[in-house]
Amino acid sequence: MSNRLRIITYNIHRCIGGDRALSPDRISDVIALYQPDIVALQEVDCGQARPTSYDQAEIIAKSLHFPSVWIERERCGNAILSRYPMKRIKAGGLHRPRRWHRLTRRGVLWVEVEAFGTRIQIFNTHLGLTPASRLNQARILAGTEWLGSPDCHPPVILCGDFNTQPDSAVFALLEGTLKNVEKLKSNGRPENTWPSFHPLLNFDHMFISGDLSVEAVQVPNDDKVRMASDHLPFFAELGL
Repeated sequence: MSNRLRIITYNIHRCIGGDRALSPDRISDVIALYQPDIVALQEVDCGQARPTSYDQAEIIAKSLHFPSVWIERERCGNAILSRYPMKRIKAGGLHRPRRWHRLTRRGVLWVEVEAFGTRIQIFNTHLGLTPASRLNQARILAGTEWLGSPDCHPPVILCGDFNTQPDSAVFALLEGTLKNVEKLKSNGRPENTWPSFHPLLNFDHMFISGDLSVEAVQVPNDDKVRMASDHLPFFAELGL
């Protein structure tokens, strides 16, 4: 049997739920149900909207008893939590020079996690709201700075809120080098994650390199999960 890595990608909407209540504890409770080894979060408040002492990633990590947290600050609040040893490789923006100031800043966080004697490259991102911006960001993401970097050795996991559907140009680009987790599960059916109260679209995705296998995929969808954020979390169990 292969070693198993349990991972969740989750846009937590700054921990503001459908009832407009601010509750990191509610987000932690949702995540804890699946006992993940890796948690990739988007839209984390790291002190941008509140005092710098208020850091939702740290609060959630402490609640889940995670020893390691890396946070990409000021780039749409991307963060990664890990139960395994982890080091930050790089964090940065996905906009071309002199364009970021006219757009909502989008970025990516790249860490290396060592699990089961294997070094795994994990990328967490949150792409833009327009097709043109997403495609430009995906091109940078797939380029030599990130996924195409000579330092990016398989196995690779790319996850996040892509704000797009599987039939998009963004997917066509990313699937040139990585595999869509949803297509590898037993029924190959996409999992809708937004809006959480009545999910109609699947914006939250995970891509992997061929070194990894898909053992399970699930999108939790009970009353508590629907209320915690405007997105549902996307959970996968991967085999190494």
